[in-house]
Amino acid sequence: MATGRNRPISTALMQDSHQLESSYRSWQARRPQLFRPSNRTSPMAMNSKVCIFVIAEGQEHPVKLSNALYDSTLSKSIISRSKAVATRGAIRPNTPTTLTDHTGTGHVSTSHISLRWYYDDGTQTFPETFYIVDKVTANDTGSTREEERDHHWDAMLRSTVEPPSAALGPQVNPICAAPPGVDPRRERERKERAETNQQKFEREKELQAKKIRDAFALKQAGPGKRG
Repeated sequence: MATGRNRPISTALMQDSHQLESSYRSWQARRPQLFRPSNRTSPMAMNSKVCIFVIAEGQEHPVKLSNALYDSTLSKSIISRSKAVATRGAIRPNTPTTLTDHTGTGHVSTSHISLRWYYDDGTQTFPETFYIVDKVTANDTGSTREEERDHHWDAMLRSTVEPPSAALGPQVNPICAAPPGVDPRRERERKERAETNQQKFEREKELQAKKIRDAFALKQAGPGKRG
């Protein structure tokens, strides 16, 4: 009489394995954040409004620029004079420079300031020279309303700065310490939250995979091998 050890794999068992695989794929699809490659992020569209923080060397508190623009044309970043002064950083003169944004508007600058900046809830900071203009006028040629066509930005980021998708996503070389002036406690808490979330995802992923492996092994053992 043939024993359970010598029996060929039954059609029912093969169906069970397919069901387990399907179950795993379904679970995987419901948790894309666990399987998303860290180096593949879709970039934010150019000429989009962004929120950034800037901080001058030696200062303790960053200045929030909630009305900034990620521009597709600018060769250098610009900032309004009022926001530059608010950082309390050192302002230095430069020869008159005209910088043109994506709408064709020219912004004339005669001074600049060196700051570090980061996206709201971002994980990295970046050094940047901002060219100062009296007002960063936004001439939205696609708008028909006067108040929408003529308003002002806090700042405009040049076209080649780090895009939001890369700055917000996991980094190969994340910052290990807060830059001068940034609240170390805030940076530490942000990093701890990110690490806790990542560990939680990894534990959940491993637990689900173990459950599926155990169920599959139990099905393969068959009735003859169960205790």
